[in-house]
Amino acid sequence: MKHKFLLIIAAAFVLNLGIFSTTAFAASYTGHLDGVSGDTISGWAWDSENPQADVDVTVVIKNSADGSVIREVSEDADDYYSHLETQGIGTGNYGFSVNAALSSLPDGSYLAEAYANGSKLPNSLLLEKSQGTVTASSAASLRSLGVFYTTAYCPCYSCSEGWGRHTSTGAIATAGHTIAVDPRVIPYGSRVMINGTVYTAEDRGGGVKGNHIDIFFDTHGETRQYGTRNVEVFLLQ
Repeated sequence: MKHKFLLIIAAAFVLNLGIFSTTAFAASYTGHLDGVSGDTISGWAWDSENPQADVDVTVVIKNSADGSVIREVSEDADDYYSHLETQGIGTGNYGFSVNAALSSLPDGSYLAEAYANGSKLPNSLLLEKSQGTVTASSAASLRSLGVFYTTAYCPCYSCSEGWGRHTSTGAIATAGHTIAVDPRVIPYGSRVMINGTVYTAEDRGGGVKGNHIDIFFDTHGETRQYGTRNVEVFLLQ
């Protein structure tokens, strides 16, 4: 009986030691995706519980419309960033810059996420590529405006009543970019995301009132294909 009791104590000690070890050495990754320059996405990541640990960062580029993964690129987070050290983040040797070959992506909207040794970093970047130029904004700055009734129009006479590509703001309407809005609801110049694509409010129409958005397309066939849809709209702040 005495030996059995000692075995139970020993087992409990080993179990507690295992729990203690797991807790004591659990990784606590944090960091940030900072921005884009050309093909490069940069940021930083570290393990605050073990500042000397190697951190491998994987940047994942996704199609923002359907979430499908376009590509993944990995890099060690070991570049020295002086501002990190100034802010008290270890030695500051936690920066990374990955070549994501953004110039090879077709025009469209994408989402960039980063993972430190498999743990997702807190923020993501919304990437918009148009005419070869990539702009980035924090995905955390998206604010839902609610569900809007969306329709489609094009430069043909039946859609634009002779205005063609000329908009009420003076801009030239461009597919994948221009939308007509009720400026009392969405002010001119606002950038909104609809179905993963970022548009700019540049036009208005007589029938566009309240929570209604008219999306510009190049051809009438495309407007027929789009039809009418009720979709959630997000404002880029």
